[in-house]
Amino acid sequence: MTSTTTSAASRPAETEIRILHSAEEMEAASDLAAHIWKVESAQSHVSPELLTALAHAGNYVVGAFRGDELLAMCVGFFHPPHDHALHSHIAGVRPDAAGTGLGESLKLHQRQWCLERGVKRVTWTYDPLVARNGYFNIHKLGCEVVAYLPDFYGSMHDGLNRGQHSDRLLVSWPLDGTRVEDSAPDDPGTAALRMVEGLPVLDLGAVLDADRCYVEIPSDIEAMRRDDPRCAAQWRLALRHALDGLFSTGWTVINFDRGGRYRLAKKV
Repeated sequence: MTSTTTSAASRPAETEIRILHSAEEMEAASDLAAHIWKVESAQSHVSPELLTALAHAGNYVVGAFRGDELLAMCVGFFHPPHDHALHSHIAGVRPDAAGTGLGESLKLHQRQWCLERGVKRVTWTYDPLVARNGYFNIHKLGCEVVAYLPDFYGSMHDGLNRGQHSDRLLVSWPLDGTRVEDSAPDDPGTAALRMVEGLPVLDLGAVLDADRCYVEIPSDIEAMRRDDPRCAAQWRLALRHALDGLFSTGWTVINFDRGGRYRLAKKV
């Protein structure tokens, strides 16, 4: 099976996404991950040796290049055989290339690569407080939210996650294009968590008799973490109580809107 590359129509101009092979490419991808997550190269989340082993075993290890310059990387490994799924462990775009569409191009490449190998879905985790990722994963790609995972990675020490709980949402991307549709896009329902003067206000009791509700998050939690870490920590715990509580009582996420809100519906 040949290496998959994205078509020019589905990626930013002058870039190519390709499978990584050489030791030099693995080292560059490891260094890029360290740069994105603001740690020393020796502390990268993915070492060159690990990337080499994953690629050798037939897993997904790719980079996005402009010429010989590495702009983004993405790494995934397979679920147990009968799951017919890939877990996309880490993906990152160099900060000066953010907003160019490379993230979406990586996902389209990953989807095509998976379909060529009989993979039916891709899973990954993301920080549910990062609004742009919620919008991209749920609204644009149509991912299904599987579970809320409190402090999933334990204490993390990189520059993006240091000093905060590592809560994550586990999502599943069905590659056949099926998705749950938000049938009433103009009606977010009742607020289970909302923002009042920058602070979280949680009220799960308000949705007891509702069939639709929403959970609001800050538009830029990363800036809040820099400028007001105490407030950011309050949002982490409030969101944990909101989503974990709603999921345990039969609610499911059906969308994430441009207003920075998880939209949920009660399971029938």
